[in-house]
Amino acid sequence: MRIILIVPLCLAAMACGSGDNSANDQEAAAPPAFPAGTWNSEFEVKSFRSADKTTPALKAKQGDKEQASSCVPQGQGDRPPAALFAGAGYDCTYSNSYIKDGTINASLVCSRPELKGQVNMSVSGSYDAKSFEATVDSTSYLPGNGDFTMSRKVKGKLSPGPCQPAAPPAGAKGGAKPKAKAGG
Repeated sequence: MRIILIVPLCLAAMACGSGDNSANDQEAAAPPAFPAGTWNSEFEVKSFRSADKTTPALKAKQGDKEQASSCVPQGQGDRPPAALFAGAGYDCTYSNSYIKDGTINASLVCSRPELKGQVNMSVSGSYDAKSFEATVDSTSYLPGNGDFTMSRKVKGKLSPGPCQPAAPPAGAKGGAKPKAKAGG
């Protein structure tokens, strides 16, 4: 009787594991560096609040959305332009990063023209050959009132074909500026 019960379990296990998934595994596997090309991203504010119990210096609210487009030049996959993760209106530099084998972990130091002070961003997420998804947590450090914290979800899709990186504005440190609607 035990043999009769074991045989169906063995057959079921073989059926689940017998397929040749090597093509699917290679397609789903993340490339070693962030893929080059034009990335179209969507940002959504998940939370936004005052950090010092005053009116935040940045105008944003939960649910705000924006879109941006960024170019990742060939050979810069280990540190794609920071605008890819920061969004429109920010001028950022990396303070550290680990962007490799499908993992995105980075810290950015950013500024915005309308803010006096800096905004630190922590980026955590993943990527594959055609898309990425990350959470960007921001905390401002302003000399006066108006400090804020914000968490955004960003999702990006790679457009087919190569892109030409835009020349950064004079004094810019973060690479090409994305095209976007006003927002967080």
